[in-house]
Amino acid sequence: MSGRPVPRRRRGPGAELRLATGRHLPAGARRGVRTAGPAGEDGNALVEFVVLGVALLIPTLYLVLTLGSVQSAVFAADVVARDAARIHAVEEDPGTARDRAARHTRLVLEDFGLEAQDVVTISCTEDPCSTPGGLVTAQVRIPVPVPGLGPFLGGGGPVAVSATHAVPVDRYRTPNG
Repeated sequence: MSGRPVPRRRRGPGAELRLATGRHLPAGARRGVRTAGPAGEDGNALVEFVVLGVALLIPTLYLVLTLGSVQSAVFAADVVARDAARIHAVEEDPGTARDRAARHTRLVLEDFGLEAQDVVTISCTEDPCSTPGGLVTAQVRIPVPVPGLGPFLGGGGPVAVSATHAVPVDRYRTPNG
């Protein structure tokens, strides 16, 4: 004898195979014998995986698109508030400052894929805003459209982002010059 135990087989429905290592395997684990799960479930795992995958993928994709829109609006609001306050603090003519800020706001909103609209409110501690030692504050509020829900919610969205920026006017600046 070679010193290795010989596999012993028992016959019958619950028969096990005893391997040379001492482990027991169920009868269905023998080579060439396929074990089947409960009756009628062959191939259902693939269908369930596809259905659950799609059911989870679509809301996740929608969430990513919505968060992207909101983040884009946050960046746009920050840029518009900062630049509008700077324009009003530097420009001596209030009408020119208003036009430049409106043009810049429109460009920034278009760059970030948002609808060009009036979203800036300027307030100044002095009149005109470019008076030396004054403070110019720009407040921006941008409604964020939610992808796919535009027809149901109207033009604006249920989410609005805002930003505020204050710029001091140079104290040593000469008025009107």
